[in-house]
Amino acid sequence: MWTKTKNHFLPVTRSIFTALGLIFLCFESYEVVSDANVKLPYTVFLAVSLGAGVLLYILDGYFLNGHLKRRVEITSHGLSTKIFVEFGDLFAQSGWKAVATNDFFDSIVDEDLVSSESLHGKTINRYWSANAQNWQDQVNASIADQPYKEAPRTKGNSKRYSVGTTASASVYDQRFLFVALGNTDVNTNVTTANAENLISAVRGMLTAARARCSNQPLAIPLMGSGLARVGIKTSVLVDLILTGVMEETKASKVTSEITIVLPTDKKTDINLQNYARNWN
Repeated sequence: MWTKTKNHFLPVTRSIFTALGLIFLCFESYEVVSDANVKLPYTVFLAVSLGAGVLLYILDGYFLNGHLKRRVEITSHGLSTKIFVEFGDLFAQSGWKAVATNDFFDSIVDEDLVSSESLHGKTINRYWSANAQNWQDQVNASIADQPYKEAPRTKGNSKRYSVGTTASASVYDQRFLFVALGNTDVNTNVTTANAENLISAVRGMLTAARARCSNQPLAIPLMGSGLARVGIKTSVLVDLILTGVMEETKASKVTSEITIVLPTDKKTDINLQNYARNWN
């Protein structure tokens, strides 16, 4: 809580003192040049400085530094796909949604095979809680032609798929692409991934999206930030996802619009404007 407050308090305070200094400098220079005294109550001076500081903070947050922006567009020559990075709720996005899974595409959310805190587990619990087998059947059917290796396990699926393998499943008006992100230890059921896995997963998912999205929007979450255990800070994860998106969209158009959706609790950690500056 203190970190979030500090991240706003310091820029606001800095803007107020900047405004105070600029206003005082204007008054002082006027008095020197005109040889006249500016008669202004000190409380009014402070109030004007406070208002100007807040205004400066807002202008800086949206138009200069950009730390208040909730959405930016990433543009590049030769791309017909619109690419955005924003804070929001993945499930509230329209079109298709990408979700990272383990390489077995397990459907049992029991805190062992699949954690209820992972996006994989949240998706199953939210949309297939009454019929997880339906999710499993759709996934199995969509990757029936994909290569796999048999792995000995005491529970869960025994078919292990390579990173980037992408299945699809839908319920009501919700359409999902489930992509294998990490490698699962069959003894502990712990799934881990690295930077190379993340880019491969994004590109594999986009290859599948090219055939399945039918030019509809695609939303990609902050893959690798949770139980995939990539172990890279959030800002770098976004860059890795953007790398995969750029490489695949430059190879061939995927769909009309791709949005990387970041959790709203990351707003104080990430300045979206940095991605616009670095990638545009």
